Amino acid sequence: MLRFVAALALGLTAAACTTTDVYRAADGNGFGYTDQAIENNRYRVSYRSNEASLAEDGALRRAAEITVRQGYDYFTVVARDLERERTGARSSVGVGGGSFGRRSGIGVGVNVPLGGQSERVTARLEIVMANGERPDDPRAYDAQSILRNLRGS
Repeated sequence: MLRFVAALALGLTAAACTTTDVYRAADGNGFGYTDQAIENNRYRVSYRSNEASLAEDGALRRAAEITVRQGYDYFTVVARDLERERTGARSSVGVGGGSFGRRSGIGVGVNVPLGGQSERVTARLEIVMANGERPDDPRAYDAQSILRNLRGS
């Protein structure tokens, strides 16, 4: 029985350590990018990963790809959201208590994280694309620069 519990804990830990760091379109679990046209030059882009930095970089990269594909030079992020969601199970061990007649007991509980818990992070951007020189605005990004710098991510 001890071997089974050890193997189960090892398997849960290994599952928790898997990464989704391959840039791609969303898969069956929702990891990767999705996008939706809102207007001719406005898109909603999202990227889901198990790390915040990967989700944010993935969303920026997808926004840059759409900007270039649509024939624009830069995009401005007009709305930004980062959603974190914990997934998986946590294990706990506890000792209960109760009373019966004159006898009573006190319960003590201990929460023991044994692995198997991970995080899903979704970065969402709403962008407006335009041509010309990028304005001096920290929300504006040059699409070609983003692609050069984030292609390896």
